[in-house]
Amino acid sequence: MKHTMCWFGNMTHGTFTIGGDENPMVIVHSIEERAIMDPADVDEYMAAQGYDSYLVPDEFTGEVVFSQLFFEGLIT
Repeated sequence: MKHTMCWFGNMTHGTFTIGGDENPMVIVHSIEERAIMDPADVDEYMAAQGYDSYLVPDEFTGEVVFSQLFFEGLIT
């Protein structure tokens, strides 16, 4: 059983095209909880806790971008 960092919160997941390249990307608007857990348990945990989305940074192959809303939350 492998455990790794998981983020739960409000995120936009998708594929974004820059020029002719399509890349997976996650825009992080908020991280409401961080947990170290087995990635196989993430879907069930997310549903049980009522989070909108999650990200397992170690397993995601794409770009992670933090929105302006995320940074505004850091200073309040």
